[in-house]
Amino acid sequence: MNILILEDNAYFSDRLKKLIEKNVNNAEVFLCSNVEEAWINKYIIDLFLLDIILDEKNKNDSGGILFAQSVREIDKYKLTPIIFVTSLIGWEADLLKTIHCYDYIEKPLGDGKIAISKIL
Repeated sequence: MNILILEDNAYFSDRLKKLIEKNVNNAEVFLCSNVEEAWINKYIIDLFLLDIILDEKNKNDSGGILFAQSVREIDKYKLTPIIFVTSLIGWEADLLKTIHCYDYIEKPLGDGKIAISKIL
């Protein structure tokens, strides 16, 4: 299973990667800190874990949402699970509906049990 993590915060991306590698068999995890890196990935992705705000200096940033919308325009990714990883509460209903994201994981990750249960 190929999993792409798009997260600008190195702590959260590393934490997610370690949780996945520990709990998901045969997972290949690709870490990207920005949209440009994410598009360079040449592997077929089976699951996207996306942060909503990719530029912490710009509180109006919604780069993760824009990336998800672009992903949904690609035929092979129309039904690929997208899970948002965010500290922004209140967006989830809209994201579930408009982008057809599978779920969301709330930051901070705590012990990771909730995050892993959503990924599995």
